[in-house]
Amino acid sequence: MKKIIILVLAFGAGMAFAEFRAGFARVDATPPLGLPLVGYFTTRIADGVLDPLYIDCVAVSDGTNSALIYCVDDLQLSNAFLAKAVPEIIKATGVPREHIYVHSTHIHTGPASWPWGNLTEEERRLVKLHADARIAKMAEVGRLALADLAPARIGIAKTDCRGVSFIRRYRMKDGSVRTNPGITNHAIKEPLGTPDETLQLVRFRRTGAPDIAIVNFGVHPDTIGGTKYSADWPGVVRCTFEAAVGDGVKCLFLNGAQGDVNHNCHFPPPGYAALYVERKTRPKAFALHMGRAVAGAALTVWDVCEEIPAGPIRGIVAKHPMPVNRPTADEIKWVEMFDAGRTDEIPLGSMEIKTLTSPWSRVRRMKNGPDHFDILVTSLAIGDDLAFAGLPCEPFVDIGRAVKARSPFRMTVFTCLTNGSEGYIASTKAHAEGGYEALSSRFAAPTGDRLVKAQLDQLTALKNAARKKP
Repeated sequence: MKKIIILVLAFGAGMAFAEFRAGFARVDATPPLGLPLVGYFTTRIADGVLDPLYIDCVAVSDGTNSALIYCVDDLQLSNAFLAKAVPEIIKATGVPREHIYVHSTHIHTGPASWPWGNLTEEERRLVKLHADARIAKMAEVGRLALADLAPARIGIAKTDCRGVSFIRRYRMKDGSVRTNPGITNHAIKEPLGTPDETLQLVRFRRTGAPDIAIVNFGVHPDTIGGTKYSADWPGVVRCTFEAAVGDGVKCLFLNGAQGDVNHNCHFPPPGYAALYVERKTRPKAFALHMGRAVAGAALTVWDVCEEIPAGPIRGIVAKHPMPVNRPTADEIKWVEMFDAGRTDEIPLGSMEIKTLTSPWSRVRRMKNGPDHFDILVTSLAIGDDLAFAGLPCEPFVDIGRAVKARSPFRMTVFTCLTNGSEGYIASTKAHAEGGYEALSSRFAAPTGDRLVKAQLDQLTALKNAARKKP
């Protein structure tokens, strides 16, 4: 009797396992030239293409429920853009809102996702036209990914990718806090934190179709600049990984917590320092180095992924009210000084002054409230071991670390700029220290801690739901 029970259980497990399927689709979403690029304090108009911009989508299905995980080469997809895009995706695919996971890589050489205030009327028209075209492509790529579904098994792995992510906030010897204070600046005292160098890999081993990789690593993609479209180093990750593995494998990249890290090593060794010089004549020098390093780290664990059980797909997309970072009396005074032409009297660095005094700055917009804004928190689970946790912002690395470390799932893929864009979310400690990110953030100091709790509460709810019998 015992043997029969074991055989029945094994057969049932095999049936459930066989029900899990995964699919992939990619479309070229490189915009026409002449559109404004976003990512800096001044408007840049695209006049060329270094490499294509893509929309990638991984579809997963447990036999009953499906989910879509998007990667879009973009600085950020605004809430207004997604308010129009998500209904179109639902209409094209039938996938419910709580199972739609849209991530932006945060490149600084991509188009505006939606018109904003300081554009000309013609620029706004062009941005809107391209936004509508991209929405149609997002709906189409979701449909194509579902059409590509094939039986799959899930593997996971972790490793480190060292030497490409550096804390960009520093305490200076005079006690001030500065972001990107300059290479070999001897006024630097110490970095304010440590980067998260953990790389996570999800592998879908498919039957009768190429395998799919999801690579997760967190650092700012801002190595190129200029006025030409480029997917920066995330694009290099995809190309390098796919070429190295071969066999038609597809790679989707998800950026992690990157609010306080970038590629700038402030006291670089000679070889790394040479990249700063080389970038002047070869704009993708840093992107190639970083993308190859990240792809290389992923390749070291590709063939040794640990297989985990598939299971039911469940998701939560929920709003959580967060306190607003209302301007202080000093900040209001500094803006007034700037408007009066007294910039030299403001006790801040140039980057901090720009963000404080720009026409769309937090101080100008929030002088009279409100006290709270809602932030959309996204959680998606596949079975009992694998989860995706997304915040619609640029969180500091400590926020991502906390979610991953305390999540009830064996692997939690943490991503920035997911299902919206709310700017920087600094840790509570970083808010107290000050600096560019805290100055620009619309949200007050407790928000980082509250978002960690909100994300963990959602993940716990999904874990408990996955354990319940259907």
